[in-house]
Amino acid sequence: MLKKYYKIMQNENRVNFAKSWKSLGQGISVGQFSSCGQMLGKSQGRIYVKKYEPLVEVAKNKITVFLIHDICQHSGRFNKIVNWMREKNPRMAFIAMDFLGHGLSSGTRGHFDELKLLVNDFHFMINQFEKKNEDDEKWIILGHGVGGLVALDFLSRFEEGSDKKIDGLILSNFILKLSSRLLGLEGSSLLKSLGIKNKLAHVRPYKIFNGKDLLTIPEEALNYEQDPLVVHRPTFSTIKEIQNKIKSIYQYSYFLDKPIMLLNSVDNPVCTNESMNYFSKGIKKILLTEKNYSHMKHDLY
Repeated sequence: MLKKYYKIMQNENRVNFAKSWKSLGQGISVGQFSSCGQMLGKSQGRIYVKKYEPLVEVAKNKITVFLIHDICQHSGRFNKIVNWMREKNPRMAFIAMDFLGHGLSSGTRGHFDELKLLVNDFHFMINQFEKKNEDDEKWIILGHGVGGLVALDFLSRFEEGSDKKIDGLILSNFILKLSSRLLGLEGSSLLKSLGIKNKLAHVRPYKIFNGKDLLTIPEEALNYEQDPLVVHRPTFSTIKEIQNKIKSIYQYSYFLDKPIMLLNSVDNPVCTNESMNYFSKGIKKILLTEKNYSHMKHDLY
């Protein structure tokens, strides 16, 4: 019964998504769909999607890049790199989605119960686009920070379906190392005995990103701090969910069968170089390209 209901909701969602597109001019349009978690009664919200068409008519060699942003951020953080790339290569298209509870998507700010809900939303979105020519069109996923975790989980869970459409993967500063005294306290016997553990789920314990930690240029760091769409304090359960995913993410590298580029900031207070190096060891060398940036911090875009 649940599967039948889910299928009906998926079909309805597909129709509504197709009708939702609104043009902003210059080949840019926006749309929205209901979060897949809502269909299963787990999370409610509308997911915001932005689409950039190629600047020239493309019959061959089209490249579509699917952008997945970091925790606390939103798809608008990619605007500069998208505009720069469209000028350099007018054959390129970009599609970006805001996570549930992030950016212009609805939902509790900076909160998701499970990372797989974000993955399900991305899976639904990517299936709404058609790859018209398998030989002359390439699809690339670019995941930054937690977006990289979403991309890897997507490729792992849907390897017999949507995964086949993807030709390459770019992961930038994608392993997060989050620390807090609350994370240590959460598992203590004292808190459990007091029944506090469940109450911590929606608590926003601390600010995990500062502009000066993410960006090298002071002006850009200030813009980040003043961005109204940035979530500066995610919920406790969101942080814990990221921590849990990081524990199992290293094994994914051994099963990757697509060209992959790793972008890594050498001086990065958010991610550890050791974890990125450990992950890269599992990737077949013929598939791997690594780029290190000594002059940039966590946010490359």
